[in-house]
Amino acid sequence: MIKTASHGVSNRAAAGATVLIISRLIARFIDLATLLALGRLLSPADFGLVAIAMSVIMIVEAVFELPVGHALIRLPTITQAHYDTAFTLSLLRGLGVALILLVLSWPFAQFYGDDRLTALICALGIAPAARSLGSTRMIEFAKKLDFRRNLICEFVGKSAALTISVSLAWGTGSYWSIAAGTIAAPVAGDIASYFLAPYLPKPNLREWREFASFLGWSSASQAVNALNWQMDQLLLGRFISRLELGRFSMAANLAVLPTQIIVLQVLNPLMVAFSLIREDSRRLTRAYRDSATTVVAVGLPMMIGMSIIAEPMIRLILGEQWVESAAILRWLALAVIPSLFVAPFAALSMALNRTNLFLRLSLIEFFFKLPLIVFGTIYYGVHGVLVTRLATAVIMTGCSMLAVRELIGLSIRAQVFGPWRSLLSGIVMALAIMPFQSWLSGIREYGPLVLSLAAVVGLAAAVYTGSIFLLWRLAGCPGGFETKVVGFLRGYSRRAAKMPRF
Repeated sequence: MIKTASHGVSNRAAAGATVLIISRLIARFIDLATLLALGRLLSPADFGLVAIAMSVIMIVEAVFELPVGHALIRLPTITQAHYDTAFTLSLLRGLGVALILLVLSWPFAQFYGDDRLTALICALGIAPAARSLGSTRMIEFAKKLDFRRNLICEFVGKSAALTISVSLAWGTGSYWSIAAGTIAAPVAGDIASYFLAPYLPKPNLREWREFASFLGWSSASQAVNALNWQMDQLLLGRFISRLELGRFSMAANLAVLPTQIIVLQVLNPLMVAFSLIREDSRRLTRAYRDSATTVVAVGLPMMIGMSIIAEPMIRLILGEQWVESAAILRWLALAVIPSLFVAPFAALSMALNRTNLFLRLSLIEFFFKLPLIVFGTIYYGVHGVLVTRLATAVIMTGCSMLAVRELIGLSIRAQVFGPWRSLLSGIVMALAIMPFQSWLSGIREYGPLVLSLAAVVGLAAAVYTGSIFLLWRLAGCPGGFETKVVGFLRGYSRRAAKMPRF
């Protein structure tokens, strides 16, 4: 009976993660279409200006981060009072963020010597306020590992952003089109959430104690994390031109696309799944190891491939004016790889109610990264930032692995070499496609470049997939994501064979 229940939870978690990944794929496809259009309609300097404003907003928003959804998921029973308290906390947070940004807009504009930032920061402050106002009853479906409604909200929001931003960019050629799209996405998503999960807010704080301890550690951690993530762009904005900053910002956005598609979307289902088995340490350890191995198996070839084909990819999707971003993207993609090995750590910590570890790790990163980033930015500009990001990624992955060992006893060796088949297959894939770099760089026509890139990506996928399953067979077909993939394909084949033929 226990085994059956475990299997059911595993299947529901996998199904929930699949829906969220599909949702993120759709959203990122729309984002990519938006970037492609805006990248050709606007200049890198426009993106550089908005990047400064967004860095300020993301830090302020993170300082007042209230992950009420995660707090609700952990409650065994959710009442109307819990929903109302969650909504009220979110509302107060949104209003507070908007007010603080209003106050900070002029000082930041003076610091960067650009008066346009005053109005831009004030306007963009609407976005975090809007993100606080969605229907809190959406969490009912999350607790059941049903994320289909999230997919719809994501699609509605991104579609609105695409339509509004591209239309304005086409008509005005102004950086305000980026801001308009940024605001439109959460507003449209909020409206959709109330259609999908009807809820009439009754503001009160009756159950605030249920949220206090969880939100305290998470909010502090989020604030330091935002500083860690945005400090390079804030410093670069002071020492380099808006044009160079725009190129760096674009490369940074592209580099995190795979992790946003995969890692962030498996966080909620993994947290629920880990919470359901947290009393069984052996099952929890096995579930963590398997989930980390799966994330590496999927994310590693994406990051390696992005690094290798960065230059033709940038030319294809953004045009020649962005080609200088390719060298930046090449290194930023590699800097993401270490974090894949500890991707489920956040879900594990939340499931075990050890969110204080977030703050500990965030502070370690802050004090390690700050002096390096200041020195690197002042004396070496973008190159100094890239080296700092690589070094920080390696150090923080090691620290996260130590925290995982503290939580569930999984050794560092097991965490590093658990996905050994993915590591070897990634090396084989890289060796297979690296000879095509110079060939792709020499192709200038759009059509041939599309076909050539598709061929190289197809080759990379075939080599990686073939290698990883060959190694799996040679290893004796151990349990893991390969087993689940093979089982799924066999089941699908049997069902297809039984279908009536006409």
